[in-house]
Amino acid sequence: MNILLLIASLILALFLAGFLYLAWCGLFTKITVEEREAGPFLLIYKKHTGDYKNIGPVMDEVYHTLRDEYQLETTRGFGLYYDNPQENEKSQLRSLGGCMVDGQTPEEFNRQYPGVTESFGVALFPASQNVMAVHPYKGKASIILGVMRVYPRLQAWMKKYQRRSVPMMEIYDTPNRTITYLAAVGVPDSIYENLLNQGT
Repeated sequence: MNILLLIASLILALFLAGFLYLAWCGLFTKITVEEREAGPFLLIYKKHTGDYKNIGPVMDEVYHTLRDEYQLETTRGFGLYYDNPQENEKSQLRSLGGCMVDGQTPEEFNRQYPGVTESFGVALFPASQNVMAVHPYKGKASIILGVMRVYPRLQAWMKKYQRRSVPMMEIYDTPNRTITYLAAVGVPDSIYENLLNQGT
């Protein structure tokens, strides 16, 4: 009986620890969807085709290249996801992954860091009206929870207020420990296409 009680206690302790960890990662955080202006964002990025779950190494490559080869430390990463994974084959999903740089235009960036464009796309994502929501960013569990909790609310809000479908951007803000989910409904389709064409 003592052994069974010990096993039950351990299982309960593990369950409680997992529950508390998920709560810390944002399981019960209130999700508020709003529409407001955001941007512009200077994007340093690389193209990726395939399952969205594999975009992480692409973002890491951009981050480490900027840090190690150009001594540029960035604190915000992003993914821009073009295709609905529920409607397209995983192998055909298009996305961009990389870093955001504050306070510079593409021209200023290219003068200061010549050579980056040989490896990555460098482009300004314009300021616009955005449908957006924020979720805590405290590890991989936060990313999974964000996908499960934020996207249904964003999609419901956009359907209710008849906003057009656009690629979805996720901004990973390390210092502030947040993920911002952003649908830039004010950005014309030509901008999204140009980003794909300019990327490496």
